Amino acid sequence: MTEPETPTYPAGILTDTEAEALTDPETDPDELTNLRARVRDRLTETLLDLSVLYPTLPPEDFDTLFRPINPVDQPAVRAATQDGLALLILGMLHGDDIVEMRLRDAIMNAGVSYAEDIDVTLELRRGPLPTTEEFAAHVDEYGLTEQTLPLFEHFLTQADADLRMLDAIIPDLQTDITEEEKTEIQAVMAPFARCLQTVITGVAVTDQSDDK
Repeated sequence: MTEPETPTYPAGILTDTEAEALTDPETDPDELTNLRARVRDRLTETLLDLSVLYPTLPPEDFDTLFRPINPVDQPAVRAATQDGLALLILGMLHGDDIVEMRLRDAIMNAGVSYAEDIDVTLELRRGPLPTTEEFAAHVDEYGLTEQTLPLFEHFLTQADADLRMLDAIIPDLQTDITEEEKTEIQAVMAPFARCLQTVITGVAVTDQSDDK
């Protein structure tokens, strides 16, 4: 007897079939509409569950979740954590919530739970995205910055973007992007409502006490 295959999403918000449907540009629009409605309901209930899980999960559960036994799993956990944070922030923006206050209080409260006093200074400068011309001028003046690659990939997927201008930026990105890679990025983005995130999964933090 053949053992059933272990699903990629064993007990999450999405099933394997639903995850595939969401990322498949050929999914029937009516099916997608019904799926999104089901996911919205589950996500609402999941958010409410977090209010129960935050004060009740013991430290060892957090260690198990965010320090997986297999180090190979940690980059995926860190990338998913950033996606989760971005999803919540995007939700707060759509809900016209006070993002700075939520983030500050969340970090401070989490610090207390971690037995640390974390002083949070947070300032968000908000404004419209630059035009392609403004982006190109910024790259020409300042070179590669933290926002360069995410903005480049964003403009690359916009139908009205000046691809010739983006081609001129490529040498300043300190990387080689071929025509095939540009086409692949555009094709991959087809099912998505927004650009995939650029995620740094390996960060070394030096304890200042070690330097004393």
